[in-house]
Amino acid sequence: MKPGGPKMKLLTVMRIFERETDKEHPLTANQVCDKLKQYINIDANRKGVYDDIEALNMYYEAFGEKRKKVRHIESVEKGRGYYLANRPFSSADVRLMIDAIESSKYLSEAKTRELIEALEELCPQEQRRQIKSQVVILDRVKNMNTDIHDSLDKIGSAIAQNKQIQFRYFDYDVNKRRAYRKKGSFYQVSPYEMIYNDDSYYLIAYNAERKARNTYRIDRMALVSVLPLDREGRDEMADASKDKPRLQKSTFSMFDGKIETVTMVFRINMMNAVLDRFGADVFVSPVDREHFQISVPVAISQQFYGWLFGLGNYVTITRPEHIKKEFPEKLEEIRSRYD
Repeated sequence: MKPGGPKMKLLTVMRIFERETDKEHPLTANQVCDKLKQYINIDANRKGVYDDIEALNMYYEAFGEKRKKVRHIESVEKGRGYYLANRPFSSADVRLMIDAIESSKYLSEAKTRELIEALEELCPQEQRRQIKSQVVILDRVKNMNTDIHDSLDKIGSAIAQNKQIQFRYFDYDVNKRRAYRKKGSFYQVSPYEMIYNDDSYYLIAYNAERKARNTYRIDRMALVSVLPLDREGRDEMADASKDKPRLQKSTFSMFDGKIETVTMVFRINMMNAVLDRFGADVFVSPVDREHFQISVPVAISQQFYGWLFGLGNYVTITRPEHIKKEFPEKLEEIRSRYD
């Protein structure tokens, strides 16, 4: 056997079981020997394969103690062969993750393909074929900014190192080209939190120029870089971490707005919409047999009013009075545009 051969052989046996076996598709020791000859041109015998299986099971046991079911190479009854059991993810798990990735507007087409190919590697060969044939993907809206992952990495590093960042911020014009705000000048902020909300990533940061907490969509950020300057606004942002869950629930599409506690009465058939928006821990109190009531913190914005409008006659704001009055005024402003 060539120098380094035993190490290469053991790693190849592990790869063969990971890529090509499941309970319905086991391999005999002789078949493993044939594949070793095919892949790395090593002559092996059944006893050597049995020794490799024992060594791999010792390895899985040693490094899988935190899992309830440890990966191991298991024999199939009647001597039909061996397969890798208790994989970290089942084929159904992988299909679920692939569909979530395909559905994400946040991911670019290139990153979507890259992640799906990586996930497919977690499945044995036959399951990979099934996944590719069974998953039907409809047209998806995908992000045009291919630098998002680099931006996330740099922002994460800045937060960990307590440093400021700079970036250019843009919108898309009618020609789908980037139109940079502030005439292309760089924004300089102190990053504190990244939040995933409504299929987009947002940065919560302290803007020293405005002396305020601001929200930025990360897929609208370009040329992000970490500055050798310590973060500012620590006192102003002291509640950013502990307020993160509340911020996610109170903000619609992450548009900034004054957060106020709003009481709303819903028809009973709107419970799904309320739970989807505010989560299962929202406090619900019955009003009568046909209605229930919630009081929740909400960032008062056009997006909040748009959500209310989508629910039509099934929701009524009852408090506070100025929000109850403002909503129909907003509707009237829109209606007047069609006079």
